[in-house]
Amino acid sequence: MSYSHLNQPLVVANVHNLVTDILANIISFNETRDKLNGLYYPFMTHLNTELFYSQPALAFFSSTQSIVGDTYPINVVWNHDKTQRFINMLSCYRNDIEREIITFSYQESQNKRELEHYVNCLINHYSRLLFIRIDLKYAKETSHHVSIEDFDYHMSKFRELIGNKKTCFEHLQGNAWALEQGGVEGGLHCHLLLMYDGSNRQNDGYLAREVGEKWKMMTGGLGEYYSYHDTKTKQRYGRNGKLGIGMIHQNNPIEVENALRTALYLTKPEKIDQYLKVKVPSMRTFGHGIYRTPKRRGLPLISK
Repeated sequence: MSYSHLNQPLVVANVHNLVTDILANIISFNETRDKLNGLYYPFMTHLNTELFYSQPALAFFSSTQSIVGDTYPINVVWNHDKTQRFINMLSCYRNDIEREIITFSYQESQNKRELEHYVNCLINHYSRLLFIRIDLKYAKETSHHVSIEDFDYHMSKFRELIGNKKTCFEHLQGNAWALEQGGVEGGLHCHLLLMYDGSNRQNDGYLAREVGEKWKMMTGGLGEYYSYHDTKTKQRYGRNGKLGIGMIHQNNPIEVENALRTALYLTKPEKIDQYLKVKVPSMRTFGHGIYRTPKRRGLPLISK
């Protein structure tokens, strides 16, 4: 298999998955050897010591270096002996990998409680809110051009647009976002939740398209998006009694419950295969707006 088309985040995701598959004993020896021969050189080519890598990726690096030493990556061939030594060495890193998973799950639990409180505050304050859910990602055919530094930059600039509350973000009263990386294909993406004052905004389908197109434009055409607001998708959720987007009325308990469920999808501790496998230092992977502002009725001014 050729891995030449993979960029930095996708190479790291493949390496991460290889290590976890080996430790879970769900990959054959021959497949392991083939993947080592395909992934080692591109991984070393993309290696950047200024980035933070997942524990499985670090285990891959440490184990391979212990075996091949200073041999130029392009000259390394993973034969039967080297592959077996690599497999044997990975068990030394099992505890570190398990601790990372525990830490991730705990942080997601904390994020979940924080997000639930934030969304509840907004719902209790406004008689109706327009909930928008959209996934921001990159087109598969061009994703190999996107590095983790690019993704961090794009998200930083997009959050600035959200904070400015202009154009499609006008009358926005709340937002939340979570950055993830696909477990299978390693694609970088953002789950985005936007909550508008329902007295000023009504057309959720139109707004979702506007936000998605803003993302595409801001990424120079590299980005694409998935909107949950097309008619068929909303009808499907509605038939199942789980529609939690569109107009949410404070006095409708079912709508509120569904909206909370939709919001909390951004923070699911069990999604252990979705966290970023490589990060820029100080990179934020979750955040939401601030509820307490001087403009909200009945709240004291924020002390400076």
